[in-house]
Amino acid sequence: MDLHERQQRILAELRLHGSLSAADFASRTGVSAMTVRRDLRELADEGRLRRVHGGAESVDTASLGGAHHRPAVRSGADRSQVATPLFTLGQVSPDPTYHFPPIVDSAVERARELGGRVVLGVSRYQRERESHQVERLLAGGVDALLVTTTVADSVEMLARLAQLTIPVVLVERSAEEAPIGNALESVRTDHATGMVLAVQHLVELGHENLRAIAYGTPTTPFLRQGLERAKRRLGLAAGAELFEVGEADSTGGDLRALLDEAMADGVTALVVHSDHLAVDLTGIAVASGLDVPGDLSIVAYDDQVAALAEVPLTAVTRPSRDLGALAATMAFERLAATDTVSASRHVTLCPRLTVRSSTAPPV
Repeated sequence: MDLHERQQRILAELRLHGSLSAADFASRTGVSAMTVRRDLRELADEGRLRRVHGGAESVDTASLGGAHHRPAVRSGADRSQVATPLFTLGQVSPDPTYHFPPIVDSAVERARELGGRVVLGVSRYQRERESHQVERLLAGGVDALLVTTTVADSVEMLARLAQLTIPVVLVERSAEEAPIGNALESVRTDHATGMVLAVQHLVELGHENLRAIAYGTPTTPFLRQGLERAKRRLGLAAGAELFEVGEADSTGGDLRALLDEAMADGVTALVVHSDHLAVDLTGIAVASGLDVPGDLSIVAYDDQVAALAEVPLTAVTRPSRDLGALAATMAFERLAATDTVSASRHVTLCPRLTVRSSTAPPV
């Protein structure tokens, strides 16, 4: 643990609990008591805490309400067992499968590194269930929330989150629809740039007639924006459009019809969201006698199972683990902050392109 992270943990504990024992903190974090005392002295000189005998107190008399003081560390064999974490993050995820487990896992790991824990609630893309999970976590006394709303522009939920006095970080969602002037923060993938990466890769291979196919998900509008940006930058023909399909429309017959139409129009490359749709479409193409990538290049968007397709798929890879870790870090830093007027942060992370066997120059 470096100096900055150690001092951030000290400030977070003071913000949450009001006071801190130097010996207890040293035991829990595995650093020397002398190092902790030096940290306390430096932070006191900066006016960020008030030193007292054996530790420190918060200079902010209004520490976060509802937080319990951490009990003293037990002696002997129980020394490593601490009953109460430094902080608790409530995380609301719309889906326990596919894209979200790496986000949750990395948030859990990062919170644990910082001395906290995560409590999870799953909405399963149901707005009522989402609201219930948020209120349940609040009633349980979480110190901050990480929330992925059921839809990208969930105005009512964003308005509710904006009312809270605890830190809230939106994960894989934009805060554009949140009330102006609120302190909601966000971290999400720059999906528009992801689409540009995919299209640029195909154009550099020599593809001039390409098309995008996507499920109607919260990601899709950003993919559409990215395709329009790529068309302007790369001079693509107007026929490079995004065709949106619903879950109910993505049967084998529907995909075959989309594929037949694309081939009839002279399309030589496809960008397909999500991986499952791309894997299914690749199987249909191969079964139809098409050579992938000889007759048709395919780029998947998500890269959760793209490598497992019949022809391993080139894919735009989301920064899933980075999203969870950064969201937990942002929430922690808000908890540790003593400056209540610091600017809120809205962070976008760029995905990367993973090239496999499904893309090649057109024949």
